[in-house]
Amino acid sequence: MNIYQNDGWLDIPKLVRIADSSHINFIFIIGARRTGKTYGIFTHFLNDVFSKNENIVYMRRTVTQLESVMAEKKNPWIDVNNDTNKCFYFRSVKGEKNRIILEEKLADGSTEYRGEAFALTTMQNNRGFSGTEFTEGFYDEFIPESMSKRMCGEEEAFLNAVETISSNRELKGQKPFRWWLASNSNTLDNPIINAFGLLPYLERMKKKSQEYALLPDAGIMIILIDKSPISEKKETTALYKAINRKSKFASMALDNDFAYDDNSNVNSVDLRQFKLLCTIGTIGIYEHKSEARIYVCEHISGSCKDNYEDTELGRNQLKTFYSYIYNYIITNRITYQNMNCKFYIDKLFM
Repeated sequence: MNIYQNDGWLDIPKLVRIADSSHINFIFIIGARRTGKTYGIFTHFLNDVFSKNENIVYMRRTVTQLESVMAEKKNPWIDVNNDTNKCFYFRSVKGEKNRIILEEKLADGSTEYRGEAFALTTMQNNRGFSGTEFTEGFYDEFIPESMSKRMCGEEEAFLNAVETISSNRELKGQKPFRWWLASNSNTLDNPIINAFGLLPYLERMKKKSQEYALLPDAGIMIILIDKSPISEKKETTALYKAINRKSKFASMALDNDFAYDDNSNVNSVDLRQFKLLCTIGTIGIYEHKSEARIYVCEHISGSCKDNYEDTELGRNQLKTFYSYIYNYIITNRITYQNMNCKFYIDKLFM
């Protein structure tokens, strides 16, 4: 399916029509920089949400990121404002600590409330917040850049935010809250991707250069921008002519490559050449029958004496009794069935 408009930008209106007809509540858009993700989502809010006197929730990962959008020059609405002659902006609310709202300044000088803005890290302080008056939300840049610190409990924090904002609307027969989650393609190793079980789908989509997938039973749509006409045009701009075209930044910004993920040792092997060493949850760790090599996969064949549960205790036991796996990793003598196995084992031992 073509996901682009005639001018090359991402076709958000088409995605909205599909989401409406297929009862999609979570729309993930991952792709190269400045291909129309944020602009398209904001334009949808303007045309399809605010026009119905409905409000939205805007979310960033950290307080610092959220507070930056209140600066005039960093307002993510600036392009939409310029093109539509509107004036949307974020501001803090005097007398209400840490509260940031989205407002629109109207032509007559009055203002209209359009929504709330939260940082994921502070949502735990808003458990009593009622999301009944909001219909859609946007988690902007949900995949952090490589320099960003990992956040303990990030997966649970977002799921709790979804639960808090969604409230009990569906139990009352109301339409589910719709989430838009957009980001550049920095890495697949992301708690939100894991929370929704999207990693296997994203791996397959990337291998097949597939840009669109619908998971109707889960109410999920995945957009993986791969052939953006805008990215092709950007190759000739000053920045990308000046830097190494094979750099990680260029691969992420133009090609939608998950440039910070090393998949050189992700491959299938002949499992008959290996014997089961141990298991952790549903993951099997195998050693080669005649060579000093290890294979990790999501398939358990055979039996072994050490079977660990995927709990904190089980993971610590694996790291203790099989600490030598670290040596296999740093000497490049380990192969993984997929990125999920790689991320799991690397987090344990690296």
